[in-house]
Amino acid sequence: MTDNALVIHRSKTKTLLLFFGAVAFVALGAFIAKTTYAEQGPGAFGVFIGLVSIVFFGFCGILILVKVFDGRPAVEFPKEGLLVRDISATPINWPDIIAARLISYRNQPIVELILSPQAEQSLPFTRVVRYTRAANRGLGINGVCLSAAGLQMPASDIVDLIGEWAQKAQSAEI
Repeated sequence: MTDNALVIHRSKTKTLLLFFGAVAFVALGAFIAKTTYAEQGPGAFGVFIGLVSIVFFGFCGILILVKVFDGRPAVEFPKEGLLVRDISATPINWPDIIAARLISYRNQPIVELILSPQAEQSLPFTRVVRYTRAANRGLGINGVCLSAAGLQMPASDIVDLIGEWAQKAQSAEI
């Protein structure tokens, strides 16, 4: 642990690639909706699928574009605790982090943080974390999750750093 906070930013290149992928799926949805409408009319299932694709990936594209222009670090390691704005607006105290592990879901790296019951009850989690907890538990993921896709540091290094800092804080507390 150092006096200076360690920060990890999102990779602008990777985030822009995700954005262009969302735009491509919006275009594909528009193509599907247009061709199905022309061939089968307005009530066709292909029109519905195309419109759902446009709305879903359009929304994803907007969220990704916001992250492109967000200059704040994605993950910060200050002395007070781990600050991951995708999980909570307030830092997670180091002693509250019981474990960190790297999991992969459909080849996407995810950092899972196992937190103390007190932290689970007291932290103001983001809406996304609150809404996805039940689904994640259904997949066997009991902690809070941070997608490591698009970060400037490999997910395994992030997990190692979190483990080191939490262990140092817990051993200093004893």
